[in-house]
Amino acid sequence: MRRWREPELWVQLGDNDLLGIVKMDGEGERGRWTVLVSGKPLGEDPVRWDGDDLDAGLSRVTAKLRERVPGLPA
Repeated sequence: MRRWREPELWVQLGDNDLLGIVKMDGEGERGRWTVLVSGKPLGEDPVRWDGDDLDAGLSRVTAKLRERVPGLPA
């Protein structure tokens, strides 16, 4: 089992005016998990991922956040 290894980044979202939500829904058509990050630095285009592999989703959203929000830890 693979484990996502960057929880410290998510702890710092609030320091960067971002809001992160992880939701589990067994009835979702797009996958069991939704990861959504929104906030001022992202404007009207939040970062969202839907799927069944939460570790993969957190990693993908983290990579997109690093591309779009200057100052996040590398």
